[in-house]
Parts: sequence; C-alpha cells; structure tokens
Amino acid sequence: MEKVIIAKAKFVKGSPRKMRQISDAIKKLSVVDAIAQLKVMPKRFAHTILLVYLQAVANAKNNFKISPDLLTVADLQIQEGPRFKRRDSHAHGARFDSGVRHKRQSHIILKLAVKK
Repeated sequence: MEKVIIAKAKFVKGSPRKMRQISDAIKKLSVVDAIAQLKVMPKRFAHTILLVYLQAVANAKNNFKISPDLLTVADLQIQEGPRFKRRDSHAHGARFDSGVRHKRQSHIILKLAVKK
C-alpha cells in the first residue's frame, strides 16, 4: 500500500482561478523543484501555495520519516470555497449584479506520494 501525505489549507482568501494558474505552472515539477519555483514566482498567491507545499514536506519528514527527494505530487486540487458578498454603493447600471462584489475563497488540497 502506498503512503499518501496530505496537506490542506481551507478558507484561503483569494480567487481559485488565480491559484489554479499557479498550480498549472508547477504541476509537472518535482516537490523540491516546485518549492524552488514558488519562492521566486511573482504571483500574489504563490506564497500561499508554497506554505501548503512546505506543510506537506514537514508532514512527510516528521510523521513518516520520508525525505523530500523521494516525494512526488499525486494530486493538487484548488477548489472554490464560500464567497463573501460586499455591496458597492456606486452606480453600475442595469448589469453587473447591481454593485455586488464577490470576495472569493479557496480550499487547497495537496497529496504527495512516495516515488517507486
């Protein structure tokens, strides 16, 4: 049976679409390369995804005594969380949901597996 290391970050303030752009850029990389890439990436949410990667590596080291070099990304999911609706009191015309702004949240789930 294969060991799976899971790290989660829920109710993260930020749009899931923007976070998925970052996850698509690092999807094919190894764990060590992905961490190095996230540290220098100029996107706003790269730091948030980096924290989830570091949490998963720490879980592997502390709980299972597995080196980060032996890990691969089994699955990286960025799902949509609840939205906050904020009212904007300026005129917006008939369209654009009459001035309601949606502040989006995300759930990040990272699963790491041991290389075979």
